[in-house]
Amino acid sequence: MFRLIETHIRSIVGSIPAAHVRDYDWLVENIDRAGESEFQSKYRAYWAMNAARLSPSYYQEYFGRLAAATDSMPTLGNLVGDLYKVPTHRNERQSLQFSFATKLIHMKNRRLPIYDSQIAAFYFFREPARTLSLGNRISQLESFHRFLRSEYARILANDLLTASITAFRAAFLPVYFTDEKVIDSLIWAFVSRLRSGATREGSVIYS
Repeated sequence: MFRLIETHIRSIVGSIPAAHVRDYDWLVENIDRAGESEFQSKYRAYWAMNAARLSPSYYQEYFGRLAAATDSMPTLGNLVGDLYKVPTHRNERQSLQFSFATKLIHMKNRRLPIYDSQIAAFYFFREPARTLSLGNRISQLESFHRFLRSEYARILANDLLTASITAFRAAFLPVYFTDEKVIDSLIWAFVSRLRSGATREGSVIYS
């Protein structure tokens, strides 16, 4: 799969909007404003939180954690468990928001990977069934996140996406993107291209 990304890097980079880089750099530059409405609005838009229709109380707890994380970084498992206690919807329903938790800790340590449906699809990871216990679900998701950490380290150590990372940096001149964040962006864009019909239209060709 990495060869496919390297082979089709021009079209992959071309599918990434400039705002993807510009807005991320702004968020990192202004992380100390996590308690302000402007920052929260841009953060929610960038990390696709608005579509989840989360409750005001959840946002209050989430951004409070983001602001506090400057001095105290929670473990991923503890953060996910704590956020689960806060109702995510107005009817007091709770839901497991693992992806948003990984995005929060990533903002404080940009070498950490991000979990979302595109990354999961790339590695054929199936999200744990909701019929499982909360602890079991969190444990399985944490295990996959640990895999991503070691996998991204392997990619970098073995130069599996070196040309693609270089092309991304040349195209966008990002300020705060770590190599891990570039890998995340490339995989996200690659899967998005496949899901939008890139193989059918011939812009991504398996060989």
